[in-house]
Amino acid sequence: MKKQSIILVLLLSFLVFITACDEYATSVDPLIDQVEDERLTSEDQVNFVINGVHTEFTDVVEQIQLLSGLLADELIFDQRVPNATFPTFDNIDDGEILYTDNSIDGCFNALGQVRFFADNLVERVGSIDFSDNALMNKAYFYGYFYGGIARSFYAGYFAVDKTTPGGVIDAGPFIPQADMYDQAIAKLNLALDYADDYQTKLVNTLLARIYLNQNDYTNAAAYAADGLVEGDEPYQAKYTVEDPNWWWTQGGRGRSQVVLDFRFKDYVDADAEEEARVLLDPITGSDETIFYRQGKYLYETSPINFITWQENNLILAECALNGATTAESALSYVNAVRASHGISDLDDVDMDALMEERDKELMCTGSRLPDQHRWDIFHLETGKWEYFPIPESERNANPNID
Repeated sequence: MKKQSIILVLLLSFLVFITACDEYATSVDPLIDQVEDERLTSEDQVNFVINGVHTEFTDVVEQIQLLSGLLADELIFDQRVPNATFPTFDNIDDGEILYTDNSIDGCFNALGQVRFFADNLVERVGSIDFSDNALMNKAYFYGYFYGGIARSFYAGYFAVDKTTPGGVIDAGPFIPQADMYDQAIAKLNLALDYADDYQTKLVNTLLARIYLNQNDYTNAAAYAADGLVEGDEPYQAKYTVEDPNWWWTQGGRGRSQVVLDFRFKDYVDADAEEEARVLLDPITGSDETIFYRQGKYLYETSPINFITWQENNLILAECALNGATTAESALSYVNAVRASHGISDLDDVDMDALMEERDKELMCTGSRLPDQHRWDIFHLETGKWEYFPIPESERNANPNID
């Protein structure tokens, strides 16, 4: 009897505690250091949400660029370089990538966040009654723009196995590269409906890049014709001291995990004028070998040029050399790019010269790996990873991926 009384008292005490907690929970003020999700679906929070997507984009673009350069023949990992210690970077350089590689996993998760937040931005905008149409157009543009970019990254850099590129969305089935590029193109075409003049040219250049990556020179030429032109500002990913550029923290003066392939030094040795765009930063290895870091991003706050008019010109030049436009125009497009750095004109240009121009101009921008694939010049032997693997974290959570 005494035992039963004790149990009853404890039970009543617990119920009083739960009731008190419930009353407390319903009486507290809204969070002041976080924004509750439903409160973001309002016009006065739209710029906040857009800025969040911008930030996610900056996180993924730096990782895609550096890691893809390492898997490509652009960057090298060498433990003779001071502070080059990550075994995951060594594995990526060798094409011996594990599904558990935390560098790839971090990049994949960052990409998933960009894709989710971009798509979610579009959904939120559709639920808001706007008084400011310009703000609505801005939100729709960036939602579709970054949603397209995210899908183009899945298509160009990830794969379900060593040679089958593509990606997954929302734990769904594997989407092959061509289909993922189609999704990217659809998103970007929707972005055009809300773009201003500069944004229209920006999107057209990005669409041209996607078609070029598929060797579709006809469509690449058509979009590049309405893309960025000389004098247009580049579209950049911006960084701060608190959120530094990965090229600085992993491939530069902050820490030198990766260095450039030695051919970039050869470019400068062959033509001193190339020092203006093939920016090198020497570092001495443990055995006194001189390695060369990239010199494009010397500070933690250095912005990354994601799309430039120079890239658009090189797209037009390649399309011209492949019969999509007048072949004679290729040389003028290339020489305009060279002139922007104070480099002398070429007398003529063919595909070999164009490939070298892209290698120099687009150094450390993530372009080299897609270029190697579409030109069929991937440098690692058969059996190595040619893209980033969809990581184990996704495979464990997604019943559609083995």
